[in-house]
Amino acid sequence: MLNILAKFVGDESGVSTVEYGLIAAIILVATTCAVSAAGFSIADVVEAVTGR
Repeated sequence: MLNILAKFVGDESGVSTVEYGLIAAIILVATTCAVSAAGFSIADVVEAVTGR
């Protein structure tokens, strides 16, 4: 049982996936803050992109 736990703790193959998720979340928050600070609502941006 201790060997299985040691292998689990030493396994770093999933680390890059978590890092990419965190980077995407940070970019999403930064974009939302920038758009809100510019005075646009998210609905206005979506409407401009989709043309509806």
